[in-house]
Amino acid sequence: MESAAQLPSIKGTILIVDDERATRHTLADLLHREGYRVVEAASGPEALDLLASQAFDLVMLDLKMPEMDGTEVLQAARPQAPDTVFIILTAYGTLDSAMIAIRNGASDYLLKPSSPQEIVRAVDAGLAQRRHKLAREDAVTILEQALAGLKTAAPTPKTASTVERFLHISDVTVDTLRQLVVVCGRPMELTPTEYNILVYLLHHRGQVVSCRELVVRLHGYELDEVDARVVVRTHMHRLRHKLERYSSQSHIIDIVRGRGYRIEDETDYSHTLN
Repeated sequence: MESAAQLPSIKGTILIVDDERATRHTLADLLHREGYRVVEAASGPEALDLLASQAFDLVMLDLKMPEMDGTEVLQAARPQAPDTVFIILTAYGTLDSAMIAIRNGASDYLLKPSSPQEIVRAVDAGLAQRRHKLAREDAVTILEQALAGLKTAAPTPKTASTVERFLHISDVTVDTLRQLVVVCGRPMELTPTEYNILVYLLHHRGQVVSCRELVVRLHGYELDEVDARVVVRTHMHRLRHKLERYSSQSHIIDIVRGRGYRIEDETDYSHTLN
C-alpha cells in the first residue's frame, strides 16, 4: 500500500483484469516496478465495480474470461470511464475479436505472451495517447470559453483508422501497425519483402500489379518488366507457398499471365468485423 508521500511519484493507476491469477500477478509486478499503481480484478463484474468506484488511467483487459468476456466489459465500461485507456490481452486465435474491441474503443491489444518490453511500450504509448487527448480537450474548452459562446472547436487530428490498420483477405489478417500476419488464427513468418508485397497487393485489391511496379514501389528503382520479374519471382513464389500452406483457400494471390499479380476484390473474401 503506497503512502501519501509516495503518491506524487506514481506514473498512473492501472487496472489488470484477467481470470488467471498468474497472469495478473506477473503483469502487476512488472508495472509496479515501472512506477505504476496497480489494482487487480479476477472477473468482468469485479472490474466494472472497481471502475464505478474509482478512476483508472488504463485498463489491461483479458479478452477470454468466463461469465463476462472482455468485449462485454469494454462496452459496459466505456460510458462510465470515457477517458480511460483500454488495452486488450488476447491470443492469436482471438485476434479478430481483439480487432472488434479496438473498433469499440480499445486503444490497442497485446498478444499472449508478450515480452516485458512490449508490455511496457504498449502501456506507455496508451497513456501518452490519453495525455494528448485530455490536453487537446482542455485546449478546446479554453478556446470555447474565450470565444464566449461561438462554439468553435479545434479540429481533431486525423489518425489511422482501424480499417486502414487491419487488412483482410479470406482468412488472412494483417496488422500493418505491428507488421503482423495471422492466418487461421496462427502467426505467419514473412520476410520484410514478402510482407511488403502482400500489403501492397492488399492495398491494390482487384488490380493487376506488374513486377515492374512492385520493384519501383518496394525497392525504389526502375527495371524493365523482364528484369523486374526476375527480382520478384522468388519472393512471390515463397509468399504464395506460405499463404497456400496456412490458409484454407487454395490461392490468395493470382498470377495474371504476362501482366503481373492480383488479389481479387471479392465479397467472398470480405472479413466483417461488425
